[in-house]
Amino acid sequence: MRRLILALSLLAAPASALADPVQEARSATAACLSAVIDGAPVEDIDGEDVVIRRGKDPVSCTVRVDAGQPVVIREAVLVAIKRRSELFTPAKSAWEAGGMASRETFCNLPGRRALAVLVSTARPGQTPVLTATVFETATRDARCDKDLGPQTVAVTEPATGATDTSPVAAPIAEIAPPPPKAKKPSLLRRIPGLRRD
Repeated sequence: MRRLILALSLLAAPASALADPVQEARSATAACLSAVIDGAPVEDIDGEDVVIRRGKDPVSCTVRVDAGQPVVIREAVLVAIKRRSELFTPAKSAWEAGGMASRETFCNLPGRRALAVLVSTARPGQTPVLTATVFETATRDARCDKDLGPQTVAVTEPATGATDTSPVAAPIAEIAPPPPKAKKPSLLRRIPGLRRD
């Protein structure tokens, strides 16, 4: 009996060592949110089931999940989004799903920054299972606060002479972050008589 228990525990160890795509998706989404919002040092990462890619112009962070059940992965990603103090909520304008199960945009509360997360969830059996992109725009998108009807993702045709004739989704157009504000002169420079020119 002891040998049977020992054998079963040895067989169970490799299964528990495998990465959990649900946990990886939640952690990766939280990391991307921190990277864009807080400036956390997150770089490109190739995990077992999850990939993180950083964008530089504009600053963005994308999570791609390649394993797991779409509904379960989506819930894990939404948990990470809802934990943020920016209080992300679904945009008032909905997106047409197209070939996906769903496409959603989550916007932070109106304020000083215009942050958004685009979440595309695949149908069962499709890959990637989910893609989430966190980014900041210069101005708040009107679709966050107004219902402008169903929104569609632009589709572009391949270039002439290309062998692949299937339509490809156009990249998401993102607005560059606002330019850095000019530094104010120090207090010593603003007080007459104390300036050192």
